[in-house]
Amino acid sequence: MAVSSAYITAAVGGRKQTWHFTGVTSIEHNLSLNLNSTASRESDMVSGARNRPDRVTLSVIETDAVRGAGGSARILADMDALKRSRTLCRVVTSMGTYRKMLLSEITAAQDEENQCGWKGTLSFTEYEPSAGKNTAGAKVNNNASARKNTGTTAVKKLTESAFLRLLQRAGIR
Repeated sequence: MAVSSAYITAAVGGRKQTWHFTGVTSIEHNLSLNLNSTASRESDMVSGARNRPDRVTLSVIETDAVRGAGGSARILADMDALKRSRTLCRVVTSMGTYRKMLLSEITAAQDEENQCGWKGTLSFTEYEPSAGKNTAGAKVNNNASARKNTGTTAVKKLTESAFLRLLQRAGIR
């Protein structure tokens, strides 16, 4: 069997599985930064700029000529199962390895060139836990800025007469 230039691994049912494709025709790496229009510069860092989750898209070709009858359909079914179960994957490419990736989109088409198989794209998006639940090894947005609350924490009790005056001014009573 041919070995493709990119492959996917994931733990399925407690076992590590690896998927190689008949062919990988292109790999698109999307590593971007979201720039806030009100971002301010602090020293050599821009406050308000945030890392977006990494995205990797593999353009693949699968054919039964390599895998045998139904082999390409099994690969597509496996990819669909990874997406539906939201299983974290590792995507290995010649330009780097991406960990904690979720298969977020699948396109598959059959045409007259590949009637016993399919060609399409597998798009993976980096999983980033929510800010309050950061786990070890997760991508940390270390260029985040935090606002300070300058308000008071003192709570004033509203008397009944003051409450009634507020209702009157609002036209409620």
